Order: sequence, then C-alpha cells, then structure tokens
Amino acid sequence: FHALGYARGSGRPACIITSSGTAVFNLYPAVVEANQGCVPLILLTADRPPELRDCGSNQTVDQVKAFSGQVRWAADLPPPS
Repeated sequence: FHALGYARGSGRPACIITSSGTAVFNLYPAVVEANQGCVPLILLTADRPPELRDCGSNQTVDQVKAFSGQVRWAADLPPPS
C-alpha cells in the first residue's frame, strides 16, 4: 500500500518488486484499489523458470494471470540467455 499511496499522491507510476510464488498475491488488495482508482502501478514479480512450472515445484503459481481483470497489461518475459 506504500506504493499505492506514492502513486496516488505523486500522480506518477510506482514500481513494486516481489519474489516468486504466493508473495505475489499479497499485492492483490493494492492492485484492485489501484485499478478502481485509476492509479498507475508497475508490478515486477519474479517467477520460476519455465521448466519448473506446472510440475509441482515449490513456489510455482500462475503469475501471468494472477491479476486478470485488474491490470491493463501483463507479460511473461523469457529467462535471460
């Protein structure tokens, strides 16, 4: 909510960075409030490499669709080469 307050007060986008897994979902209340209030937030969330997704690996949840309906754009960037 600190980033939400910054963005709302300054009128500039605030960036939030989180680790992978369920930590991403701690952002959901602020994301919903930002969406409803047209407040610009940028979320950068870490994720497990593609080969460790959908196989029961620790800390793997679908982060690409985590905020469906609440964000303007989402992307899953490839791992660095």
